[in-house]
Amino acid sequence: MTKRTLIAAAAIAGALGCASDPNYNSQDATPPQPDGGNNPAPPPAGVVAAGVRWIGRVDTASDAAHPRFSWSGSGFVARFQGTSLSATLTIGGAQTIFMAVVDGTSRATFVAAPGTGTFMLTAGLPAGVHTVEVYRQTEGPQGESRLMSLDTDGTLMDPPAGANRLIEVIGDSITCGYGILGLLSDSDCYPTESHWDTYAAIAGRALNAEVSTVAASGRGIIRNYGGDTSGTMPMLYPLALANVAGAVWDFHVEPQVVVINLGTNDISNNKGDPGDAFRDTYRTLLETIRAYYPHTQIICVVAPLLSSGEVSTIKGHIQAAIDARHAAGDTNVEYFQIPPQSSDKFACQYHPNVAENQMMSDLLVAEIKAKLGW
Repeated sequence: MTKRTLIAAAAIAGALGCASDPNYNSQDATPPQPDGGNNPAPPPAGVVAAGVRWIGRVDTASDAAHPRFSWSGSGFVARFQGTSLSATLTIGGAQTIFMAVVDGTSRATFVAAPGTGTFMLTAGLPAGVHTVEVYRQTEGPQGESRLMSLDTDGTLMDPPAGANRLIEVIGDSITCGYGILGLLSDSDCYPTESHWDTYAAIAGRALNAEVSTVAASGRGIIRNYGGDTSGTMPMLYPLALANVAGAVWDFHVEPQVVVINLGTNDISNNKGDPGDAFRDTYRTLLETIRAYYPHTQIICVVAPLLSSGEVSTIKGHIQAAIDARHAAGDTNVEYFQIPPQSSDKFACQYHPNVAENQMMSDLLVAEIKAKLGW
């Protein structure tokens, strides 16, 4: 067997800066200044580092030969000639669920315990050239992952190019896929978390687009599910790693679409109307996204857990923020309605199950096709 320890294989365009403090309550991430509309574009000008191509956000600043990744659905794509491939990963924090996709076919998930371990991604393939994708299913606040090396009985090759389409999705537990494979009666939803089965991931596959997800369970625009105001999604949005305050993303790739699915945690759990502060902070988030992505279509939703009254309240604030962007001349921002889910679509702790996510994806795919002509 031949072992190749991964090293930087191309110009690294990863996260800038890094810190060891994972404390959400002291977010000090300062993203780089917007470039005024001169983003190098279009996708797939992503990150190639350590011999693989990265999907979603990745930190290469702390150790370019052993990149770190944490956001839901983030991962890498490798190509090799041989019959088998394994990965050595270091897991920080809680045990982490991964999915491997071999030559376009998804495999059963595997669970990596904290610490360093080696995991067989595929074996017994016909001799030849194969592509393996690896995606995190566990969300970022549970801890980061680090790729240490890949092993093959053959030869690792340069990774394949990505799709020429990129969707960024900003959200909460719904977008993470929290408990999506579980039952309403389950008390712990992390073991049944699956980003692969979310509306965002399903839509990406339907549109032949890669998806970069920036999401964390329980987070809101100005306040979280429990009512606290630390580590809200606008605070986390600049980060390359969900739980490392100084690992800042450099926004070097401009997606064609950004979907924002936030607002549920700001009003749910009997907290009531979040008021003008929600509207103003949401508007600021839209301005931040536009500053980094001058040409991107922004689609705002809040779905599907809220009651009709709660949806009406949050929609009103979001629409006011969108109206402000329209008044500023930005017409590529819209509110898109996704109906509340029915009771037969509940998964763990009332989160949407796979069937509900498929319905959400179908609606979103149709809207993206209509707006972008994909």
